[in-house]
Parts: sequence; C-alpha cells; structure tokens
Amino acid sequence: MKHIVIVGFESAGLTAAAAARATDRSAKITVIERRGYAIYHPCGIPFAIGGDVSDIELLIEPAPPMVNVEVRTSTEAVAIDPDGRTIEVRELKTNKEESLSYDALVLATGSYAFKPPIPGIELKHVYTVKTVEDGRAIIAALGRAKRALVVGAGPIGIETAMALKTRGLSVTIVEMLPNVLPGMLDQDMAELVTQKLREGGIEVMCGRRVQEIRGKEVVESAIVDGQELPADIVIVATGVRPEVKLAKEAGIEIGETGGIKVDDHLRTSASDVYAAGDCAESICLVTKRPILSQLATTAIRMGRVAGINAAGGDEVFDGTLNTVVTSAYDLEIASTGLTSQSARAAGIEPISGRIRALNRPKYYPGATPIWVKLLVEPVEHRIIGGQLVGAKGAAERANLLALAIRKGMTVEELVKLEHCYAPPVCDCIDPLVIAAEAILRRL
Repeated sequence: MKHIVIVGFESAGLTAAAAARATDRSAKITVIERRGYAIYHPCGIPFAIGGDVSDIELLIEPAPPMVNVEVRTSTEAVAIDPDGRTIEVRELKTNKEESLSYDALVLATGSYAFKPPIPGIELKHVYTVKTVEDGRAIIAALGRAKRALVVGAGPIGIETAMALKTRGLSVTIVEMLPNVLPGMLDQDMAELVTQKLREGGIEVMCGRRVQEIRGKEVVESAIVDGQELPADIVIVATGVRPEVKLAKEAGIEIGETGGIKVDDHLRTSASDVYAAGDCAESICLVTKRPILSQLATTAIRMGRVAGINAAGGDEVFDGTLNTVVTSAYDLEIASTGLTSQSARAAGIEPISGRIRALNRPKYYPGATPIWVKLLVEPVEHRIIGGQLVGAKGAAERANLLALAIRKGMTVEELVKLEHCYAPPVCDCIDPLVIAAEAILRRL
C-alpha cells in the first residue's frame, strides 16, 4: 500500500489529499497539521472582525471524511530525510516524536504573515491578520480601541480597515508604495478605490512609510514620515512570505522568489517530494517567469496537481495569472495578468486603454459605472492584463479576461466577443468590448 504524507491542511493540502484519494483509492494518506483544528478560512477573517460573519468560529471546520485519510492536528513536521524517505513529526500536546516513512510527500506548508523591521512592532495590540487567533485577538481588543492604523493597502489591509471603520474606529491606512492595491492596479485605477475609501471616512496615506511604533508595552502612536499619529491598535498587513523552513533544512531547492522551486508537475529537487500552495513558486502565464501566487484559488489548483502526481498520476500545472478580486464598500475591484509596472519589469511596454461605461443601459434603473483598463502586448496585440472597478460585474469580467489571456486572445479578437444582452442585466455592448475598441483606435 502506497503511503502519501501531506504537510499542511489549508487550501493546497486539503485539495491534495482529496485528489490523491481519488487517484489511488488504496493509498494510505496521512496529513500533518500543527493547528489544533483541521480547516479554517483566512480570507474570512476581516469580515468576522467587521461583523459580516457573525462569529469567527464559523471560519473553522472539521476535516471532511475521506477513506484511508488520517488528519493529525496539533502535530508538527520537524524534519525531512529525503534520502531515507522519512519525516519526523511531533505531537504538540504530548511532545512525543515519531518517524513516518513515505512513498510520496506533499509540502503544503503555506505562508506566514510578514512583519517588517519597524521599531516597536512587538508592542501589545499590534496585530497581523493571518490566523483565527489573530482575528480573535483583534475582536477582543475592539472594546478599548478608538483609533486604528493599518500598515499596508493590499486586499487584506483594505478589507480590515473597512471592518474596523464599521466597528466605529477612526482608521488610517498607510501604504509605502504610490497607490493602494499596488499588486493589482495601476495608479489611475487605484485612485478610484482611494476616493471610495475616503468617502467612507478612512484616511489613506500612500507613498508614506511607518518609521516607528511607539508605546509603553501597549501601542500608543506611530511615526509616519516624521508625523506622529495616535493609535490604540495597529494592523500590519504587509503581505505574507512562503513557509519554507522545513524544506530548506532538508536541502530542498528554494527558487529565486523565495518559494520552493518546482517543475510543471510540482516536483521539488527531492525525489517524490512535491510542493503546492503559498510555499511554492508558480509560473506567470504571460512572462513564463517564476512568481509567487499566494491566493487560495491558485493553491487549490496546485494542490490538485500535486495530489494527483503524488498518487501516481501525470498532471501538469502550467501557471497562473493571479486573478484576484476584493471590494471597497460598494465597489468590486478585480484584476488579472500583468499591471503596467509588472509588464515593464518583464521588458514589455504595454499599450493600454481605460474606459468608463455602464453595467446596464443608462435608461434602466440602477445603472452604475464600471471602469475597465486593458493592457495589450505591442507586437502581436495579445491581451496581457486587465483591471476592473465597478459596483457590479468586475469579478465576472476579470474571470473572462483570464480565460482570454490564457488562450492567447488578441485585442482584435476581443472586439468580436459574443455576449448576451438584457436591460436588467447588462448593456448591448459589453464594457470589455468598449475597452478593446479604445485600444484599437490607439493602434
């Protein structure tokens, strides 16, 4: 009987276990998870803080029943011996250690919240937003807090800022880069989001750096480019980093992005060891270069491939476009593929077109604006990126653009897009087509 060991039971690990189970019904599968509970949903934490999710404990779930799959919670993987095909694990409650042999190993160790080296960052009431425990601590601190500072304006930072504002706190977001959502949007599109946040009463400070967090044991203020801002609570939302310590200590190769290096079957440099999810590198489908894609959707796709292959299958993971969506009050914000900055970093000078359209005919009640920006490669006119901001319809159009980019569609082909039409649902010319026509006029 084949023995497959999976380390980590978030999106990638859970999917890997299910895929391995479906591929080899006779295999024994052991999952090692250091949390005291099996499954949780980190993307829901800001919404539990804000009260949209009524109880943060709803984000925790038991492991689904799967035949011949043993999920060991409160158990930590300590060391891997790739030559001996063994992994050392420790039960955290008893401190008992055990050596498990494996025929295939899947590393789905995820990521950890990055805390920049800011003086004072270890003070009390300075939090990250990564675990259920983080969420519980923030919720518990809300009763004494009046002023919040959020460091970082990515999706988690913005979602948490809105949650704290909903709870009645005065909220300031500080972003080191020139605009909010810098990994998703160009500056002209990001300004739409900044305006919406300010309309909601959130102060937004871009191109500014937190130099110090001050307080006696408990945070009292922060210094932002020489200006002191009072704060009772600080949220550090500066992104995550791949959790690769276990792999690195085992001599498994780490890639240029800091994630575990894998091939198109998600094999690592160690024989019969696979990696998937936040801990592993991916490939950008546009540039064909290694990137990190620390999204649950990518982790699920990677977990499926790693699980199938660990169980003896032959599945390829070809890469990702980092298709992502978030919200700011009544705005949907979505993007896929490259931004102008990431395109130029890859040596592509993109041609772009940005339009404002309506999601329904202007005569129909409830018609609202949607902004679309397309990025096109200048030689073959292939679509390489898209950004959308609007009250409704941004996410679905980003998904459609992701398919178009994956299939190598040109802007000329996008203009010919066939789509449905009914006044209560959408206009007779889709905003994507209008944006494509704007680029064609420039070409």
